[in-house]
Amino acid sequence: MDGPSVRTFAARALPKISFTSWDTPERYFRLGLVVKSPHNGSMESIGPLEQTLHAARALVLADLAAGEVAAADVVSMVEESVVQRRWWVQQWPEGAEFVAGLVAQDVQDALLETHGRWPLCPVCGSGDPHALEVEPELGPDPHWVCHKAGVKVAAVGSLGTAAGGTSSS
Repeated sequence: MDGPSVRTFAARALPKISFTSWDTPERYFRLGLVVKSPHNGSMESIGPLEQTLHAARALVLADLAAGEVAAADVVSMVEESVVQRRWWVQQWPEGAEFVAGLVAQDVQDALLETHGRWPLCPVCGSGDPHALEVEPELGPDPHWVCHKAGVKVAAVGSLGTAAGGTSSS
């Protein structure tokens, strides 16, 4: 595919969304600590499952924000994936360390269907634009990888700091 038939996020002008206005003294959380409930004002512990899901959500949102594609409909895709992966981890608790990569893949698949390829490879400057892939597909420590150039570009959650890539061998 080439020319105008190639759909990419780079070609779409999506509005930026700010999450700073959502921060209030009544609602906050810190991974591994406690959450203040807006309903009763008491502090509740966050269990390991919720810590894992919050971390996965934060990593994928960081990558979306780095590419300036964190529009409301895209954030909703992240939330839908987190809901589905909550059930998945409840069925297979040993898979908790795989959740960040799976949420990234879920969002990437959903975006391909509705908006186009994401994230575009920042390493390959010429040729057809192509998306990075999550590797390993089902494993811990997921990274965005360019299979065309054979490099790891960034860890999931670190696209904003990706400058080039390292050999994936």
